[in-house]
Amino acid sequence: MEAMRQASLRDAQLKMLGILEAVDAVCKAHNITYWIEGGTLLGAMRHGGFIPWDDDLDISMMRADYERFIQVAAGKLPSHLFLQTRHTDPDFHHRECKVRDMNSYIADGGDDVGANYQKGLFVDVFPYDEGPSRLRKLMGKVARSITVATVALDGLHHYSWRSVGQLLYFGVKRPLLLGLWKTIRALTANGKYVAIDPHFSWCRAIHPKENLFPLGEVEFEGKHFPAPARPDEYLTTLYGNWRQVPPKEKQQIHSMLIIPTLSTQP
Repeated sequence: MEAMRQASLRDAQLKMLGILEAVDAVCKAHNITYWIEGGTLLGAMRHGGFIPWDDDLDISMMRADYERFIQVAAGKLPSHLFLQTRHTDPDFHHRECKVRDMNSYIADGGDDVGANYQKGLFVDVFPYDEGPSRLRKLMGKVARSITVATVALDGLHHYSWRSVGQLLYFGVKRPLLLGLWKTIRALTANGKYVAIDPHFSWCRAIHPKENLFPLGEVEFEGKHFPAPARPDEYLTTLYGNWRQVPPKEKQQIHSMLIIPTLSTQP
């Protein structure tokens, strides 16, 4: 299985690059602002493209652009691509928006391989909002706790007393933390900070707006895409010393199975 994943990874990365190019075309045609995010930006800055062992691709948008993208993209993307949300794919229970290639397959530990939702290679699309300007370190921890609770509540469940306990615990914890996040943000937001939706905040990052806007560009796999204005500072907020390549044992492909092409098109 490991040999299969390694052999197919580069083909999968190039297919994801094609998805990104299609998304970029839709965004340009409809004046939708986005930027490459997280590990994708890190790969651009450190490797000139994908992190060699990375099997996903991330972009972000401010909330208004995110909602417009969902409205227009379904009818504007090429026919082999699918805009996946909870509404367009009812068996899909995750909160993020994905643009999937329907002639491919990828599965990771969070996927229910028996469920009937689209599992093609994808680009993740995440929403950003105005962030709190006070208690940012605490609010970063709150956001990450909301993310952990969301993964527990929305993920694949194996029924046991432990699972029931986790669902009850996180079912109470998440709304309380969300209430705290929204309250502090409402009381302190001053237009100087932005933050990813707390359901996706693994890195606990609340960015100074000046590190993001006005957007610049970075080279990624020989092409140019929108990126934060200060990518060094942006990545440092996310990862600390992002220039340091992790040791070999941590250079792991996350997915269990990757099939870049399911069938040969006529």
